[in-house]
Amino acid sequence: MNERKQEIENEIRERMDSVRADRYPLADYKNIGKRGVRRIDGYEKASGTAIYTMDVQLPGMLCMRFLTSPCAHARIRSMDTSKAEAYPGVRYVLRYDDPELPAFAELGGHGPSHAAVLPHIAHFQGEEVGAAVAADTEDIACQALRLIEVEWEERPFVLDVEEALEPGRPLANPELYPDGNQYNQGWRDVEELGDVEKGLGKADAIVEFTARRRLHTWIGPERPCGVVRWNGEYPEVWVKQQRPHICKRVISTWFGGIPMNRIQLHCLYQGASFGGWSQVAWNMGGTYCAALVARRTGRPVKWMFDRREDFYGGEMDEGVYHFTVGVKKDGTILAVKGRAILSNHYFPVFGFVTHFLENTKVPNVYGRLQAVQINKGVNVPTRCEQNPNCLSFTLIFDHVADALKLDPIEVALKNDGCHGRDMAWLDSRKVEMGFPKRDSLAECVEKGKKAIDWDNKWHLPGERKLAGGRMHGIAFTWTHEWEDSAGSSEMAIRIERTDATATLFGMRCDNGVNAETTYCQIVADELGMRMEDVFYRPHTDPGFFAMTPDSSTNMSVNGSAIRNAARILKQQILEAATKPRGEGQRGSFPPAFPGMSPDDLDIRESVIFAKADPSVRMALAEFVGIAGVAGPISREELGGMARAIWTPPLFAYSFHVQVGAYSHARLRLCRQAHFMEVEVDTETGAVEVTKVVNVNDVGRVISWETCEGQQYGGTIMGVSRGLTEEVVYDPVTGVMLSGNLLDYKIATMLDVGPIQTVLVETGMGYGPYGLVGIGEDVATVIPALLGPAVHNAIGLWVDDFPITPARVLKALGKG
Repeated sequence: MNERKQEIENEIRERMDSVRADRYPLADYKNIGKRGVRRIDGYEKASGTAIYTMDVQLPGMLCMRFLTSPCAHARIRSMDTSKAEAYPGVRYVLRYDDPELPAFAELGGHGPSHAAVLPHIAHFQGEEVGAAVAADTEDIACQALRLIEVEWEERPFVLDVEEALEPGRPLANPELYPDGNQYNQGWRDVEELGDVEKGLGKADAIVEFTARRRLHTWIGPERPCGVVRWNGEYPEVWVKQQRPHICKRVISTWFGGIPMNRIQLHCLYQGASFGGWSQVAWNMGGTYCAALVARRTGRPVKWMFDRREDFYGGEMDEGVYHFTVGVKKDGTILAVKGRAILSNHYFPVFGFVTHFLENTKVPNVYGRLQAVQINKGVNVPTRCEQNPNCLSFTLIFDHVADALKLDPIEVALKNDGCHGRDMAWLDSRKVEMGFPKRDSLAECVEKGKKAIDWDNKWHLPGERKLAGGRMHGIAFTWTHEWEDSAGSSEMAIRIERTDATATLFGMRCDNGVNAETTYCQIVADELGMRMEDVFYRPHTDPGFFAMTPDSSTNMSVNGSAIRNAARILKQQILEAATKPRGEGQRGSFPPAFPGMSPDDLDIRESVIFAKADPSVRMALAEFVGIAGVAGPISREELGGMARAIWTPPLFAYSFHVQVGAYSHARLRLCRQAHFMEVEVDTETGAVEVTKVVNVNDVGRVISWETCEGQQYGGTIMGVSRGLTEEVVYDPVTGVMLSGNLLDYKIATMLDVGPIQTVLVETGMGYGPYGLVGIGEDVATVIPALLGPAVHNAIGLWVDDFPITPARVLKALGKG
């Protein structure tokens, strides 16, 4: 093994599950960090020709829809499907009591799980239960569902998390939780640092308040759906899902077991995917039913939800938060004590005061999270699991600043740190880990203050009335950048014959954030190729699976995997260029670069050249050669009578594994800061967001447009969540009242004033080149910022989200 090859292997091994700075960045960058790089998916999406799972049409395909429960909590006593079966155009009715339908199967979610394929008990109104109808059209399937006669045994239900804890209240899910509605006692339900009671005792002032977050959800343009076709005994499956690697694993467990290598999988463009549906334990339930019906009918089957069914569950921050905070007069926070009662938490392990542990010097922290089952859908990470933490973090810092009449930025800078330790300690750790000693929060704050003109615009609450009579509000919040999830990726690159273009391999979900182009930017710089010569289309299964959108971790994990593969491949190319070509038993041809070693060569603009004399050069396409007549490798010359020059296939793969930072394995070094201006009409309660400034320290920018796209989109989503998005239930019947896009109001770009995006590059991320993720940050942090912004305008707290006009008027005593 030559020296450089060994170096590459050592670098990859060292960087695996990295907890230190990247010691192996490139010397210079051409495509990384370049603006104006053409999006790989741009033309398809802009022209309307992109194909999504809902667009799939196959010959003879049936459409499948599901029966849903009209009740908040009920069991099917009996069901008559005869009229539906006889309806013209209906080809199959699948029932929950089908003898070949398993009671439970693995149907998706995160890890292996078992869920009822077609439940006969509904635990929330709108849950898919009892039956599925496959028909020639979706409309026929819907008409047939109305003909199914069901005798329901209605059960008592509970919709409020605090009521669900009261003695004598109904059990929301007695099958799963027969002993009570709280289900996380003793299981990571407490976060603790120091002695919170002692810290409160030393405080100059105590700040206490309660906040409430109402349910919001993941609704997107493309409804949940999937398609299954059997090619003989082998399934071909199209999924609308964020994790195709999990889909393939899940499918392999069905029908007695299907070998993984006989499953053909497609994951086309996604019409919005923010976690949400992909996290639900039943998200492959429709695909299982479609697979069974497709096998029985011999026809492809597409299952789908309607718009109402897409309101299946929600984000994990719904509930009530109680806080007690001890502070000194100068803004130093001595203790944070919290209790959160949150509903239907699918993963009650992420906490709600965790950010105080991860990026403050607050020495005493205690948080108790009670996960409570109620009769609504499951709540899962939906851009993202950090919502409870960000809500708590923003509201506590701004309540403290208000109580002390201090600038919230002053309070933030005074308390920045890590795990109860101050910035001096954190700076020393940065140096130990090989990072530069930079103050990320201070840099973000200074850029943000300048962009929004903070020094001239900030004022004490309720003190600035505008010319038109509206009240002006301005607010600030902050936290760390995160790349939280445990992630892994396997990716490969192949140099094509004939033109020597590079193709990336690694199936993943393309949910529209331009990650695919960004990975190509890395490969182009690492290989020394032109950007237009690198291509990645992740929609089909090539045998490799990249990490798919999750926890802002993709660039750290996939960026490492594809960089590793590119470095291995570049070394392969340079070695091949210095070895004899066309070697066989009848001899060989001289190397493309005779008398040189791989270290003597480099690649730039898809051309191999000698470092010492760049005029000695050969285009990569010329070196690879055109595909042959009798096979792809050897090209025949002189009428096929003579031997020809050929080169071996140029292909490399690699991988990366990162253990989750939820375990605090990595200190948080990069920060983000956000600023917002609002105007509040005290007569109507209307809140208008007039300007937002996002400042994110992403460590290293690979694609400016990609990062800024997350800031723009995240801001609009965050404002929407903070002002208008609320899933409303009738407290008497338990029926959802806002399961449509008229009553569930989603903001557009017209609902937010100018958004100014700022990116900081400190190089203090653990990913390749010092990067850290940004994908979830802004949409997760911005919602709670509406609270202090409105408070700064009217001088009154509205800690009940979303902050609707009615809630503003109530705070003003006008509701």
